[in-house]
Amino acid sequence: MPYFDFTCESCGASGRAWRPADKPPRFCNRRCRGRGTSRAMQGGRRTLYPVTPEMHRAIQEVYQNFTGKGQMLELAGRLGLPRWKVSRYAVNQGWIARQKKEPDWRAPELAILEQSAHCSLEVIQRRLRKAGFTRSLPGILVKRKRLKLPQNLQGQSIWQLADCFGVDQKVVQGWVFKGYLKAQKRGTHRTPRQGGDIYFIRDRWVRQFVLEHPELVDLRKVDKFWFIDLLAGRETGHPSWGAVTVADSEGVPGEMEAGNY
Repeated sequence: MPYFDFTCESCGASGRAWRPADKPPRFCNRRCRGRGTSRAMQGGRRTLYPVTPEMHRAIQEVYQNFTGKGQMLELAGRLGLPRWKVSRYAVNQGWIARQKKEPDWRAPELAILEQSAHCSLEVIQRRLRKAGFTRSLPGILVKRKRLKLPQNLQGQSIWQLADCFGVDQKVVQGWVFKGYLKAQKRGTHRTPRQGGDIYFIRDRWVRQFVLEHPELVDLRKVDKFWFIDLLAGRETGHPSWGAVTVADSEGVPGEMEAGNY
């Protein structure tokens, strides 16, 4: 009896088995045999997308040497298989696609990232693309964390500003909605049920609010150290953050008077 190199009709795994010449192997184990037999009894096909040895070699070659952007989709179209079938077959074989590493960040990209660090990842990606740069969302997230940009912004959210003023969050929201305090939306996907988009308020806008509306500020409740740094024009932020280093950017696209939108 000869040996046969075969591909399982149920799971797509490759194997080698010793069988009679008139009965080549079809399944790799009893579970796959039972699964294929039940499909045949129900009138279904034994396997929807069989993988031939030629397809096996083509998938192996691409996964081990030429994986990249669009390579797997092109291979699936050339073999007449859906994209998920090629990926699942490669996983069953234990093959891992090679991923191309993103290039190093350049100075213009870092400048855009620092200016837009308070925005959502989608907004940052859109601004980078507008400037001619392509970055993935995970890449933007990792780079922003490594630079510690969320902790080094010259500004804060509404609830953080309310903590500094010693008032409820709705009080600060009222200042924003009435146009007393300037704020900028971060561009998140929060629904109205979640409270809407998150606002980002820069220190210079808070300083302007304090100078124009001192009657709304209760000095007995304000964090005194944060308040002194704010009026003195020093680098400031939420009291729990510590010192910051990123320069406050002027003219960032998207600045708006929250009371006029």
